[in-house]
Amino acid sequence: MLLVVGVCLVLGALAGVLSGLLGIGGGLIIVPTLAWLLPQMGIEHQLVMPMALATSLATICVTGTSSVMAHQRRSSVPWQQARWLVMGMIIGGLLGAQVASLMSGLWLKRFFAVFLFFSAWRMLMRKAQPLPSEQLRLSNPALGGINVGVGVISSMLGIGGGTLLVPLLTFAGMALTQAVAAAATCTLAVAVAGSLSYAINGLQQTGLPDGSFGYLYLPALLALLPGAFFMAPLGVRLLHKVPAQKIKLGFAALLVLVGLEMLLN
Repeated sequence: MLLVVGVCLVLGALAGVLSGLLGIGGGLIIVPTLAWLLPQMGIEHQLVMPMALATSLATICVTGTSSVMAHQRRSSVPWQQARWLVMGMIIGGLLGAQVASLMSGLWLKRFFAVFLFFSAWRMLMRKAQPLPSEQLRLSNPALGGINVGVGVISSMLGIGGGTLLVPLLTFAGMALTQAVAAAATCTLAVAVAGSLSYAINGLQQTGLPDGSFGYLYLPALLALLPGAFFMAPLGVRLLHKVPAQKIKLGFAALLVLVGLEMLLN
């Protein structure tokens, strides 16, 4: 138990910074780490990935709240588009959690590893961001419809969706700071919808360890929360001060290493 608490305290702080800086919620590092930690607690392997995904999404509820509050203080959230994006993300988040609950833990793990490689490739190969424009290339309803698919993938993988949504919004002509703020808002929406769905679906599951609420593993969640909440504003400050490209290059390398570990272990 001390191992879980210690690792999750550090993990939550890192997830909070990444949430504010990149609008990704932190699930890309929380899920693989929990997938390694939970078996150390004697949790059955078929329960590991659903519990890791559920706990990650519940943590992202906190990182998302803190991140959105920090972005709103800087008036960075484009609420006209965010309302449509959030509606699509909630619908997709509920659907994704249902799909993931029907998949085996092994296939979820493989799916997540492939997504890590894709995310690293996109970070390394992405060209310069298009210049923001006053008129977006996609209408608000179109953005909401596309975001249903983003929500499905995000909920299945236990991530916030910023990895997919930020490039989409910048391509549509939105400024990077606004795109990250909008992604953080959607991150919060999909995390709430997805974590509730996982918790409810897991209430009838047998073999869950003590301290579980459905698929949520509360000891890990409670250790993740402090750093996740208080460090997200630091990530927002870094977004406005430090060139994010350098950080993304290092993060891409981390994604590749984590993906390889998940496939080979």
